[in-house]
Formats: sequence, C-alpha cells, structure tokens
Amino acid sequence: MEKSSFTKPHISVVILNYNTFQLTLDCIASIKKNTPPAIVVEYIIVDNASANNEGALLATEFQNSSDIKVIKTQINLGFGAGNMVGAQQATGSFFAFINSDVLFTQDCFSEMVSFMKTNKDVGVCGIQILNREGQKTISQRPFEGVRYKLLGKKLLYKTDATIPKINAELKKPTQVDFVIGSFMFFNASAYRECGGFDPNIFLYYEEFDICYRLKKLGYKTMFLPHLQYIHLEGQSGAFNILKKKEHLLSYLYVVRKNLGIFKFWIIKNYLLISYFFKAIFKPKYLPMFTFLLFRGESLAHSIRHLQKQLEKK
Repeated sequence: MEKSSFTKPHISVVILNYNTFQLTLDCIASIKKNTPPAIVVEYIIVDNASANNEGALLATEFQNSSDIKVIKTQINLGFGAGNMVGAQQATGSFFAFINSDVLFTQDCFSEMVSFMKTNKDVGVCGIQILNREGQKTISQRPFEGVRYKLLGKKLLYKTDATIPKINAELKKPTQVDFVIGSFMFFNASAYRECGGFDPNIFLYYEEFDICYRLKKLGYKTMFLPHLQYIHLEGQSGAFNILKKKEHLLSYLYVVRKNLGIFKFWIIKNYLLISYFFKAIFKPKYLPMFTFLLFRGESLAHSIRHLQKQLEKK
C-alpha cells in the first residue's frame, strides 16, 4: 500500500457512480482481485450527483484507501463530462474508463499495458464483453455513417472489407472503428491529445466520437478478443422515452460534428422518413418522429437540462 502511494500508477481507473453504490464496490473489488501487484492502479470514483447521499457513503467507504479517490459532483454531468472530471485527477500512463456495472473475471490489465507499450500508434483498445450469463455480446461497432444508415450493415461490410462484422469471431487483435464504452483503455497521451471525451454529449455515442477523433489524429482503435469482462448492463436506469430521444440527439450531434453537414442532412432526412412510415403502422414511433421534426438536432433539448425528471427515471 505504501509503495502505491509514492509510485506513479501504470493505470488510472475512472469509474462513474450514479445510484450504483454496491455495483461500484463490486467493480473495484473484482479489478483488485484480478490485477497483479506489479500493475500499480489508482482508482478515481466520480459520483455523478447520486441520490441517497451515495457520494458521501463512497467517500466514507474508501477514506482509508490511499489508492482510491472519491469526487462528488453537484449535478449529474453525464458520461462525457463526468469522466473528464475524473481524468483531470488521473496520473497514470494509461486511462481505463470503466462502467460501475462491470466485473473483471481475469487479469485484463497486464496484457493491455504490454500491448499498448508495444503498439505506440494505438490510442485506445477494448476487449470482449460477456453478459451476466457469460455469453458474448457486441463489443465493437462500425461508425454509423451514411452507408450504415441507408444500406445497412450487410451492404456496408460488402462495400468495405476492412470493417470487421459486429458479431465476427475475431481471433487476434483487430483494428476496429470503435469499441463499446463500458470499458475503454486509453494511452493517456493520445487521450489528452484528442481532447478527451466531449462534455457536450450527456449520454450515448461518446465512443463513436472519441474514436473518430483519434483516427483523424492517426491513432488506431484496437479490439483484443482473447480478453473478457462481464458487463451487467443497464443497471443505472431503464431505457425510457427520454433516453431514446437522448440517444437520437447524441447521434445527430456526433454525425454533424464529425461527418459534416451534408452527411448530417442525408441521415436526418432518412430518419425522418423512416420514423414517419413506422409511425403509420406503430404509433409508438410518433413521439420520435415529432421530436426529430421539431427539435431533434439541438442539444438544448438534452435531458442534461432536466435533472429533476432524470432523477425520477
């Protein structure tokens, strides 16, 4: 313990806590259990204005842990800004942004550190996700541009053989467009160079955005299929209508920011037409159509600005 207090950590683990007190404790315990002493890790917990005084409870829980720091925010900053708060306190050579509902079942860090040290052109990597039943789930995805939306995944893969299929059984480290955000392992220098997570994005598509920006800077996003972790998924809130709208807002923001106004308008109008015809046969799509038609491209309508409503969901 004393050694870690004075030794620069190899890895800074940043975990957002939002009403997931026990999950956060379990997450950290699983990482500690499966990480050898040779890998020095510091843990930065950002409590994103949880209910029931969870931030204070976490601070009390870890008050005697020299390798764990708890930061409490006054409002829910969302994924991007919350992680940026944690990253400002990070001192490691590598940053691991890990969801509170993640459990390690093996030593993931040793090989990831070795891989990143050997491959200096890699900005971020991810590994295979398992669900609570131990089944493999989607762990990497292609950028969702015009071809993806208009042609679908199958035709996208046919027009670009370099893009791995979402459910491909990959056997070796493979370059992908982006990895799922429940566990992203960054070269700290690359993370800082690209500006980190975009705090304008409250929820969803943060991985698309940051991996796209890293790619523009010449960094690769790599998927390491032989390493695995469990993601319990969705433990901090249901995917309700507010979050569906937020999902759409974030997607359109990321598309406009990274792909340009022309592709943005193609995708937006495609989605409008798609929601219109879906709403004719399935009324549940009508709120999404009207939302996109009248205000679906402005972050002014993000649930970031609806903190009280968000707390109830």
